[in-house]
Amino acid sequence: MKVLMFSSDPKLREEGSGVSERMRKYEKALGELKIILLDRARGRFLRFLKGYFEAKNLLKKERHDVISAQEPEHWFLAWLLSRKFSVPWQMQIHTDIMSPYFVKHSVFNFFRRMLAKFLIPRASCVRVVSERIRKSIKRPDAVVLPIFSARKDGGGISVKEKYPGYDFYILMASRLTREKNIPLAIDAVREIKGALLIIVGAGPMKGVDSENVKWEGWRENLSGYYQSSDCFLLTSDYEGYGMAAAEALQYGLPVVMTDVGIAGEIVKNGENGLVVPVGDKDALVRALEKMRENPLKPAPLKIQTEEEYLRLYVESLKTCAKNAKTKK
Repeated sequence: MKVLMFSSDPKLREEGSGVSERMRKYEKALGELKIILLDRARGRFLRFLKGYFEAKNLLKKERHDVISAQEPEHWFLAWLLSRKFSVPWQMQIHTDIMSPYFVKHSVFNFFRRMLAKFLIPRASCVRVVSERIRKSIKRPDAVVLPIFSARKDGGGISVKEKYPGYDFYILMASRLTREKNIPLAIDAVREIKGALLIIVGAGPMKGVDSENVKWEGWRENLSGYYQSSDCFLLTSDYEGYGMAAAEALQYGLPVVMTDVGIAGEIVKNGENGLVVPVGDKDALVRALEKMRENPLKPAPLKIQTEEEYLRLYVESLKTCAKNAKTKK
């Protein structure tokens, strides 16, 4: 099967990164995978024009079975190419574009949502990463398939040994961007005596260490952090999935999170975590205090195997190609 994919993840340029390794596995499972990389190294706006003509030249030379794209700008390119070359295209949605908070974060997001509303009914098929997104876009035929993340053991670090003297260790692992609402987490933890917030991640919102907040750079393997913390915290204003929260549950680490992404779907309030309204600091403080006083101890979350995930991923693309042919 031949698949043409658009991506903007700069980690594809890094040999041995988790993203590049995942793409290699996709290619092996599919048979042939061509990736058009549209990261900002190719220009903020010019990259889209360059990507369109690069993809156009590829499609002129050889027939592909499916075009796959996962960002609004990429969807538009995929739609144009699909119309020109009669190739089905798969819309991948990895963030909750219908959340009211999504459009509040930037003018660009407003136009991205408008573009999404135009393109969703025109996509040959849709893959989303959570049931929340599937319901919000009103495409009942959308396939729910999160990105696979295997449990990694042997991380070696213990936050309690690295930062002794606290009685409640709270972990965050995230891109440090505006929608993650890191300030909300910091403000809430400041009101909890004896608590330490460890923030693992990289991005423009990185701050400086203080008595109850420690900032660390991104780590590929967080197993030691998950195993030695008391709870995982996610305070996003909107989220497509929440991979780090799901990873935490794989280690039996309970989660406190805002009502986004996998809240209610994988993170069950009162069972393996506590869910609070988006942006509600008082509710967040109460949830963290409740977790410290009466900690939840969930069994480690069991997830599908990598082989099963790859099978479902390939199946979603094959079904997309097959259904498109049937409609002709």
